[in-house]
Amino acid sequence: MFVFVADCGVKKNVTHLVVGDCRSRNKVELTSCEGSCGISSSMYSAVSKKMMHSCTCCQEMKTSEKNVEMLCPGDSTQTHKYIYVDECSCHVAECKEASS
Repeated sequence: MFVFVADCGVKKNVTHLVVGDCRSRNKVELTSCEGSCGISSSMYSAVSKKMMHSCTCCQEMKTSEKNVEMLCPGDSTQTHKYIYVDECSCHVAECKEASS
């Protein structure tokens, strides 16, 4: 039996968004998924005669689009869309086979 604690969750950072020469008029909340998920393994399989890998990673499960007003050179403005992470969770990830 495996027992693990997953601390995967949404992390928030409040900062100005910069895209090219433009910068957000106000600070915005940027989000990401961070944390460990606890289980990864590498086990020999007699059936496939190779190592089998299993791992999980902390990644976005639900996102939304947000708009922010950007100030650009020459006092011009533009609207920029960015992805906001609403929810994170541990999810099975593809593990690459090791080369021999």
